[in-house]
Amino acid sequence: MKAKLYERGVECFLGSGMTSLPINSVFEAPCSIKWMQIIGRCSIGAFSYAVSGHYNNVTIGRYVSIGEEVSVGRGNHPVQWLSTSPFFYIGDKMFSTGGDFSGSDQYNQFRPDTTSYNGFFAGAETIIENDVWIGHRAYISPGVKIANGAIVGAESVVTKDVPAYSIVVGNPARVVKTRFAPELVERLLASRWWTLAPWQLAGIDLSRPEVSIDEIERRVSNTPMYDPGKIHLSDLI
Repeated sequence: MKAKLYERGVECFLGSGMTSLPINSVFEAPCSIKWMQIIGRCSIGAFSYAVSGHYNNVTIGRYVSIGEEVSVGRGNHPVQWLSTSPFFYIGDKMFSTGGDFSGSDQYNQFRPDTTSYNGFFAGAETIIENDVWIGHRAYISPGVKIANGAIVGAESVVTKDVPAYSIVVGNPARVVKTRFAPELVERLLASRWWTLAPWQLAGIDLSRPEVSIDEIERRVSNTPMYDPGKIHLSDLI
């Protein structure tokens, strides 16, 4: 599977068993999933990467940079049930063990009554838009939206939506500044420059967007959107 992903433009450093890559994963090449532990549905856009950490029910846009040991969309435990333990809502064995312990037969046969299951384990969808940078060991709560161009500082705990082009830090994360002036932010968002590949922006001084915004807007309006198609893991099985 790693070889198939590699040939289609997805860099993957997971172990040979691919045990932490769900079948409903969707990718847009080129991208890199490195050592991500993907537990539930995950979609990753072109030119994005994440180094490591835990990912569940998350949609990641283009040009997203995610550091080491980041947690995104970890599911909650039920707080109104008899117990918060997953023993009572996961429809499978919790642990992989041998059978030489008291209650092993009952343990291996037990499956909880999940008729009242309400989706808390899967977690609400977390959306990370385009050109987002998330620092090492940040924690992103389920259901949060991190808007285009935002930056999340290392070890921050994000519990609510993050505005476009803002920089948030701390626990809980709070906005400390905005990357650009409001007028430039508005033009960058309207341009949707991330619909282009890096080579489609060649010749533009991207280190000074305040100077280059006119050319960026012209380039986007006169260039077809980069569209490599979606890679559905289920199609590669």
